[in-house]
Amino acid sequence: MFISDEMAQDYLARGILMTFPVVGIAMGTWGFFWEVFLLFSVFIVGRRKGILTASIFLTLGYIAALLVYRVNAINYLGFVPLAGLLGVFGWQKGWPVRVNFFWSAVLAGTLGVAQTLPFIVHGIDANTASAMINTTIEQYQASGMLEIMGQQGINEVQIRDILQQGIEIYALVIPSIAAILAIIEFGFVFYFVRRLFRKDLVWVPFTHWRLPWYSVWGAVLGIACYLLGDQFSWAFIRGLGINLMVVYGALTLVLGICAYLFLLQSPKIPRILKWVLILLNLIYFMFSFVSIIIFGLFDLVVNFRRLPEES
Repeated sequence: MFISDEMAQDYLARGILMTFPVVGIAMGTWGFFWEVFLLFSVFIVGRRKGILTASIFLTLGYIAALLVYRVNAINYLGFVPLAGLLGVFGWQKGWPVRVNFFWSAVLAGTLGVAQTLPFIVHGIDANTASAMINTTIEQYQASGMLEIMGQQGINEVQIRDILQQGIEIYALVIPSIAAILAIIEFGFVFYFVRRLFRKDLVWVPFTHWRLPWYSVWGAVLGIACYLLGDQFSWAFIRGLGINLMVVYGALTLVLGICAYLFLLQSPKIPRILKWVLILLNLIYFMFSFVSIIIFGLFDLVVNFRRLPEES
């Protein structure tokens, strides 16, 4: 009996959806790449058989993990693959690419943050922080860095204070880091699946990537939350604002690079000027880095590339 490549991919994808949650926990390999496989499978099954079929098989996979490992499964499972269902739904409804990606990425980021909730609630306790600092100090001492820092006027107490501040900052932005990783995970799969189904879906080149204009309100909300939280000493609101700004910093960095490369491709700009701009970007890297983020943020509203809304 002949089995086509499409049918083989479909059966493999269904098998992954039903078995990978259990196998991932059993092998202790659940993580970024495990969820990427599940996302790919959601898109393949959803595109060929519909969102209902993809939902059923993915749900069966999670139920199987819960039946085998019961409540403990929640400590290992990640739910970012569920965002793929929204992506499939957007394809079926004919949403523009930018709209489909934005709302699916919002869902993926939210699901990524949900996995960090236990850590957010408990945070890094004093004993764990102290152990981390002591381990780092021992490494500095073994490598000779502690002595070099001492020669520069930085004593061990100051180093411990710096490390303590670093741990506090890290604990504060963990939700945004989780959200960014989830969005990268989803975006990676979204990009390659669109290449896989390139004949059926509209292909958007990198320099034409966009988000819907109203997505800028997330950045506005982040700035507002940070300012209000800082003004009234509301730690939760301030932390929410910081994490939103970190996420939007990553998103607008990509959008800024897209817009910048689009403008560099313009025939109206002399080639010598393009090379001068690139050289200046390398020399003043940090200034260019921040400028591209700001450029990407304003492009959401101003649309410097003058791209039509359908692109």
